[in-house]
Amino acid sequence: MAFNINDLVGELNKSGVAKTSHFEVFIQGGGDIDTERQLSLRAETADIPGRSITTVEHKFQNYGPVTKVAYGQVYGDVSVQFLLSEDMREKEYFEIWQDKMVGTGAFSENNGTNAHNTNYFDNYTGTVEIRQYGAQGGLRAIHILNDAYPLIINPITMNWGEDAAAKLGITFGYKNYKCVFTKQDQPGKGFGFSFRLGSEGISGGLSLPSIGNISATSGVGGVINAAVGGLNNKVAKIRGIF
Repeated sequence: MAFNINDLVGELNKSGVAKTSHFEVFIQGGGDIDTERQLSLRAETADIPGRSITTVEHKFQNYGPVTKVAYGQVYGDVSVQFLLSEDMREKEYFEIWQDKMVGTGAFSENNGTNAHNTNYFDNYTGTVEIRQYGAQGGLRAIHILNDAYPLIINPITMNWGEDAAAKLGITFGYKNYKCVFTKQDQPGKGFGFSFRLGSEGISGGLSLPSIGNISATSGVGGVINAAVGGLNNKVAKIRGIF
């Protein structure tokens, strides 16, 4: 099939392109609901999770090529970077979470007999939900990390020579992820208008991105009948006196 630039342009206009800036992150598991709500507003970057298939080499016949046969899967770690509050409450949140995992001894109350004691897996895992949105604001994809936990709290570099915002990188481990995708073609980005006056009366049409298509017809001195399309894929009828 020969390359056709019109096909490429038509495909991009139809389904658009995903933007890396259109996302949200929701975290549950650390125990502080207020901080979890703030974390969703301070997530600056986030990875959408990936997966690798593990294989073993196998010959289906005595002679011939060696084939890689799938037998399992490995999930890659997911990193999220947060803008830190002045009191670094976001770092405190993850310090407490990790302390609940392995008794890190980061806090004075755990410097005794409970320090360095490993907790049960089910007692410290949570969920991380990453939502991706389209250009028009519609939800397009959701990735949920099940049994997630903060695997790595990355160091924070401070510098007297800069006045930049401090950021905290967290790497999450997790058991697996679930995903949901919503496919929807992009609506038209412009608007159109048509108008006609004839012996049968007045007819016209209007196309708006946020509303849909509006068409109207009327006999002279009669009643206007209008139809509005595109409102949740339904058609609304409008009548008025002309």
